[in-house]
Amino acid sequence: MSGGGESAAPRAPWLLLTLAFTEGAAVMVAELVGAKMLAPLYGNSLYVWGATIGVTLVSLTLGYYLGGLLSYRRRRAEIVFWFMLVAAFLVALMPTLAHRLMTVLDGMGAVSAILLVTSLYLLPPLLLLGATTPLIISILSRDVADAGGVAGRVYAVSTVGGILGTFAAGFYLIPGFGLTRTAIAGGVVLAILPFILLLRLRHWPALLYPPALALLLFLPGAAEKPHPGVRVLYQSEGLLGQLKVVDISYTTPDGRSHRNDRILFVNRAGQTWVNLDTGEAEWDYVHYLKSIGSVLPPGARVLLLGLGGGMTARNMQAIGHRVDSVELDPRVPDIARRYFGLSPDSAVIVDDGRHYLRSTRQRYDLIIFDVYQAEIPPAHMLTVETFRELQQRLNPGGLVVISYTGFLTGSTGYGARSIYRTLLEAGYTVHLIPTGTREEARNNIYIATLGAIDFSRPRAPLVVEGRVRPLPELFVDPARLDLEQAMVLRDDQPILEKLNLEAAAIWRAGYYQAFTRPFLDMGIPLFE
Repeated sequence: MSGGGESAAPRAPWLLLTLAFTEGAAVMVAELVGAKMLAPLYGNSLYVWGATIGVTLVSLTLGYYLGGLLSYRRRRAEIVFWFMLVAAFLVALMPTLAHRLMTVLDGMGAVSAILLVTSLYLLPPLLLLGATTPLIISILSRDVADAGGVAGRVYAVSTVGGILGTFAAGFYLIPGFGLTRTAIAGGVVLAILPFILLLRLRHWPALLYPPALALLLFLPGAAEKPHPGVRVLYQSEGLLGQLKVVDISYTTPDGRSHRNDRILFVNRAGQTWVNLDTGEAEWDYVHYLKSIGSVLPPGARVLLLGLGGGMTARNMQAIGHRVDSVELDPRVPDIARRYFGLSPDSAVIVDDGRHYLRSTRQRYDLIIFDVYQAEIPPAHMLTVETFRELQQRLNPGGLVVISYTGFLTGSTGYGARSIYRTLLEAGYTVHLIPTGTREEARNNIYIATLGAIDFSRPRAPLVVEGRVRPLPELFVDPARLDLEQAMVLRDDQPILEKLNLEAAAIWRAGYYQAFTRPFLDMGIPLFE
């Protein structure tokens, strides 16, 4: 560095408080972007958010300590400017670094990889940003008695910046521009003021920032390779995860036929899979739901919690039912209508399912839970309190149907058995239908009723492996379920995600091998 001493550095309170404001905003933008960059490979699990928040706190702690040590040095303002300029570049670098790290570490265990990746791309910029806070406080404090008031103002201004940065990134920048552009924009905005101040102090090495940023912008990324069998129709980043609609054309493994499929991915895990040639859903559980729904007479009122591509809503309408769908992600209804044939006049409420159940006065004959976000089950939707509240929304003779992962035995089935036990605790009679024999490739369908219902004559018979199967024939014998090794899930103990971790890891690993890795090899990036 070159330039004058502390006396030459700007000490205007408004200038330093502006820096504190941008520091707070940049920290939150980096944290949100950092967490969402992990989602396409590792999901939105508790581990992802725990690692991101933990690394953020460690980074800021180390930064505060470093800033405290440097607060006794001369030229403190210049240190602040340099730290912020370097941090700005590192924030802009995050997407490039994250993409390469996740590609290199794809064989590592999920928890270890999450901690390592977040530490490598998130810790350096946040450490530097954290160090600026005590430095700014020390510059603005005239004496020890003044330090408390100055610290309060600096932290308050920084926190306001963090609040606005969170809202801007979460509700506008990430959904509207994607993760990469948001990170680069954050790096540019964060750099403007320290860059100007360093040039005023004749710190000419700061002139390296614009070409370094330009190099980053034009750095060759994963070039998308032409592939006649894969076409990305839609991709969107958002607080609720990455959505991607992909058309895939391929020859079946036996070589006898050619398929054209369309898949909706949520964080790179399949949510809806449709055969474009037939218009039918590829996953069996959708047909099971249709057959179960058809035990009710036409005109039944159905509440579908979790819209996805809308295949279940379409099936319920096809057997004559009236359907209200509740979907948390506001992007999904348009995707269902645009790419999966959901009728424009289908009723869709954008809301949290639990909130809707508590706020509506409408009663239903059938309530279907299809509420996964990729591999993550929403714990607050599958508790004994929720199931008891449902009873106020069911008409006499109504039923509740839940689609869940197919694991049922051993430690991987702990979560599934806990849902069964929780339904019993809430007062329901419960029937369970697995949609196949291989646990990792099937769903478990729970049917919960408050009275006797005849399942022997559905209007839409269920065809399994070429023959009609009566639904009662598929019910699992409750004596086979190890309910002693199961929990009653409650609102004040939201641990379903933890119980489901092993099953979720197996499920996501299958999607990684089938889609994520091949997509990366084709140059389709993990995120925008």
